[in-house]
Amino acid sequence: MWFINRGEELKRLKEGLLRGENFVLMAPRRFGKTTLIKKVFEELKEGCKVFYFDLMPYSGNLETLMEYMLEVFYSGMGLTGSLKKLVGGLSLKARIVFENIEIDLGGKESSPLLKMSKVLEIPQIISERENKRVLVAYDEFGELYESKELVKLFRSVIQHHRGVSYIFSGSQESIMEKVFLRKDGAFFRFGTPMELGAFSLEEVLRFAESKLSLSSQAIAFVEWLEGHPYYTSKYIQKLMANKDALKSFEELISEERGYVELLIEKAKSTKRAVEVLRAIAKGESPYKVNIKSQMVSKVIEKLRHGGLLRKKSRGIYEITDPLLKGYLSGELSL
Repeated sequence: MWFINRGEELKRLKEGLLRGENFVLMAPRRFGKTTLIKKVFEELKEGCKVFYFDLMPYSGNLETLMEYMLEVFYSGMGLTGSLKKLVGGLSLKARIVFENIEIDLGGKESSPLLKMSKVLEIPQIISERENKRVLVAYDEFGELYESKELVKLFRSVIQHHRGVSYIFSGSQESIMEKVFLRKDGAFFRFGTPMELGAFSLEEVLRFAESKLSLSSQAIAFVEWLEGHPYYTSKYIQKLMANKDALKSFEELISEERGYVELLIEKAKSTKRAVEVLRAIAKGESPYKVNIKSQMVSKVIEKLRHGGLLRKKSRGIYEITDPLLKGYLSGELSL
């Protein structure tokens, strides 16, 4: 996908990270969080050490998570080989040596959380030994939320780091709010919150005009996509392949049908969720659906937790995926 605009966010992150600021990046899935982080790291990697972690696949097993993190640190230090070769096949029971940096993870008697605390210290150690600022991104940090002890451990260790700047990103708005914005959250006031919104039509047109000329029909389809970063980028790429506006849109809908079906199945796992979503998709108040208000509030919270809904303002919510919205409103058919 192209990097469309995000110039203001890119500049803000780069300047802040270099002066030691931490950030909390929040946006629904497919809104370009990872793309933005990697763009920032690409532009800063010459003067800093950068480490990017995608926590989603590793959140369920602490030892697997530690092994993954060590692999990333190992690779990021420019070393060759694999973690298993590095530690002699003994995994986390051995000493980990990054050139002149030695981390003793102890043996069987060491608790997993103690081992993890030592792994979390690696960025600061690298910063001190290399005399460089280290940048670390923990993508989909909300996936660790259920492990309260682990989240608290992250905070207790990294709050003392002075040579490291962190980006914590997450798709589950309500979870990120609980961890980073609420007074009782483990990371309250730890970093600067930054919400990624949809592209404005002006942003898209300005970018598109440098690549091609959009027809009035293409502009209409771009508007319908509501500036959704992933879908908008993908649609413009199809137009760039010399396909007409309608054919490009139909291809996009066809290719993404399976993903939208998964979103619908995800919603169905919560009782009455589809009814609430359908009302919002049609521009109606979900509280006017024949469901008790208390139930509606619980459903909305679960949908926000799952990243399907986003809060616009007090009592006002929007569906984060325009294709899902189109299917639920009846504009599209599965």
